[in-house]
Parts: sequence; structure tokens; C-alpha cells
Amino acid sequence: MTRYEPQQVALLTKHGKAQWIAPELANVGLAVVPTEAFDTDLFGTFSGEQERTASPLECAKRKAALACELTGLRLGLGSEGSFGGGPMPGLMNWDQEILVLYDASQDFYVTAVASAAISLRDFSDNDLPELTSKLAQFASGQAWMVHTDKGIFKDMYSASAIYALLREHNLWDGEKFYGEYLRIQPDYRAMNCPERQRFIASAAAQLRERLLSLCPECGEVNFWLTDVRRGLPCQQCGLPTELTNKTIKSCSACDFTVEQPVAEKYADPMHCQVCNP
Repeated sequence: MTRYEPQQVALLTKHGKAQWIAPELANVGLAVVPTEAFDTDLFGTFSGEQERTASPLECAKRKAALACELTGLRLGLGSEGSFGGGPMPGLMNWDQEILVLYDASQDFYVTAVASAAISLRDFSDNDLPELTSKLAQFASGQAWMVHTDKGIFKDMYSASAIYALLREHNLWDGEKFYGEYLRIQPDYRAMNCPERQRFIASAAAQLRERLLSLCPECGEVNFWLTDVRRGLPCQQCGLPTELTNKTIKSCSACDFTVEQPVAEKYADPMHCQVCNP
């Protein structure tokens, strides 16, 4: 159980995120109330029209605090996604979703994070001849933003819509592109990006678990894994490996920490630098 009584929690969003967050938090008695009382695009847009000057975490925290301020509710939620980076920058696209719960009565934040590779990528004028087949590999609800020297055009849901747009602006005749540049960018806004929607729901699921994980010392929520100790001994020679030997859970309120050994007592020799150099 969580220490929070059933109550409303405000979510500041203009992109319909409540539908992917609310089901998870309902399991701990929190009813998500979306509000559009502030234009969250002022924190930055994926199209680049509004630069994001703060980090994704800071943006999410600001949204959560604003949600409380604008609605008068004790609890507020802020969600922020970012793309790029990840373990293989340049080779795969990476989505990181941050979901922050703010408790205005204690000035206390709980942060959940979900991240994974995402298949979406940009296309250029070189892709126009085969654009129909290339966009068909993505979910039908995925929208696209078209950047040209004549402006940025949003809410394009198919190659045929993009072709029609380019023809309307005399940029494409069916064979040749006549503009100065073309970038067909995935529309990463939550309501237009099915892949992202799954990761927002995953962040909400983690937030739910953080609210259920209470510190054994002070009883506060968010008693969570914060670090690991490596050195699980090799089953064959007994020397330490790089595999995790202990996990470390900490309280974000009182800093109480517990080390717990992992279930496995030994590492497979394949992970040992001595037995398998």
C-alpha cells in the first residue's frame, strides 16, 4: 500500500497524456485530472519552433509544480520525453520518458523514468520515391512533421498526405523535389506517436511501483534501487566478475540505505575475465 489516501492528482498536458498515465495510477487510488491551463509548448517543442532551455527532468518538475499551482491540488504530475542519446547514439533512436509526481504539501518529488530504443527516424527528399513503403512500416496513428523552406507542416498521417502537401506548394511533381531542403520528422507529440505512448505508460507503471515502495525507516514513498555493487564471484574460480553482486535501495527523503545480495550466488564462468579472457 502507499501512504497517499485516494485523491485527485493534476496533470499539466496539452497532448492527451492522461489516457496512458491514469490507468496505472488508478491502481494506487490516484485520479488523474488533466489541465491545459498553461501552454506546455513554452517549455520547448519537438519541431524546434520553441527551444527547450531546461533539461527534460527540470521541465517535468516545473510542469508538476505548475499543475499544483494552477489547480490548487496537493499532487501534480509533469511528463517530458526526449529523443536521441541512448547506448548507441547515431545508430539507433532512443526515447526517454520522465514522469514526475510533486507533493506541494512537502515540496517533495518522485521521479520515474522509462527508456528504450524507438524505431522512428527522419526522412529526406531522397526518400520521396519510396516514401509510401517506408512510412508503412510504422503504426497507422503515427504522424509526421514536414520541414521545408516554405514552412513547417504538422499532422501528416500518410505518404499520400505528404505528397499532396508538396504538390500544393510546387515542391514535388511526382519525380523531382524542387525545394531547398526537406526533412520529414516523426511527430513525437504524445497524441501522435504510438511508440511513445507505450513508454509513457511504462513510466506511469514505474511511478505506481515507487509509490508502493515505502522506506522501512521513515515510511516515505520512493524507496528504490539507486545503485549496484559489482563483483559476483565466478562459479569456477571464485574471483569477482563484473556482474552485480548486491543491489542498493535508498530513500529519497531520509537517505536510509539497504544493501541486498542478488538471488544468484555465483556467476557463469563465461562472464569471468580469468576463465573466459
